Amino acid sequence: MGNLKEIRTRISSVTSTKKITSAMKMVSASKFKKAQDVLIKYRPFYEHYQSSLEFVIGNSSLNDNKFCEVRKEISNIGLVVISSNSSMCGSFNQNIIKKTIETHYHLSVKYPKAKIHVFCIGKKALDIMQKKGLDVKHFSHAAVDKPNMLLTKNIFDELQQLFIKSELDTIQLVYNSFKNAAVQNQIVTTFLPYTIEKTESFVNADIIIEPTPEVFIQKTLPKLLLYKIHGAILDSTTAEHGARMTAMHQATDNASEFLRALTLQYNKERQAAITKEILEIVSGANALKG
Repeated sequence: MGNLKEIRTRISSVTSTKKITSAMKMVSASKFKKAQDVLIKYRPFYEHYQSSLEFVIGNSSLNDNKFCEVRKEISNIGLVVISSNSSMCGSFNQNIIKKTIETHYHLSVKYPKAKIHVFCIGKKALDIMQKKGLDVKHFSHAAVDKPNMLLTKNIFDELQQLFIKSELDTIQLVYNSFKNAAVQNQIVTTFLPYTIEKTESFVNADIIIEPTPEVFIQKTLPKLLLYKIHGAILDSTTAEHGARMTAMHQATDNASEFLRALTLQYNKERQAAITKEILEIVSGANALKG
């Protein structure tokens, strides 16, 4: 009977866990749908804004733009990592941490004299990076819970000031890009300085911009950079909810399978106990007859 009691306790525990993971799956599915809708609407806006600006840049000059200054000597590198604030989202955070460590290593090899500063948006990256002994700072973690342009602007303003004041010579973004609910791609992209490759489709285009293309670029390029980091946060947040929904779905399925195995084991043990009791009763009855 002791074994049966232990199995019943395990069944009760797994049932409770299944209820929790199932509820978390539904909550994540709701958040994922909302985040995905926002991202799907945001991407065409950003891509059109980017292509329009780059078309103008392709027919103009970036020599005097402060955001496009390529430093001859790289002394300080900024590595901005976007993770989540909470766990239970599969390998979402582990993948981005691994990518960050790889990027940190490659940058240290490429620029051996440079100091690499890690900036975290999200508690999970901050906790792990600090344990690894890296030079870590953090921005508002609320930016990944509920992406908001005002919070993103605060992050952008601080980053641009660090670059303009030459406290950072280049800034890299590392984040999970949403592909589907089960797959996230780890992206490493240069945030500052801003550069594009001029192609034949850009050169000698017949365009009229007032007052001048340079003024147009000066006014719109900061917004593009703001939209770029906000898009990365939206991408990461959507990927996080998708990863958590998938993880909780798998956990619920595993709990269901485990419950079936425990129930089968319980029934076998109970049947064996009943059979044993019957045999003991029969044996006792036969002994009395004898």
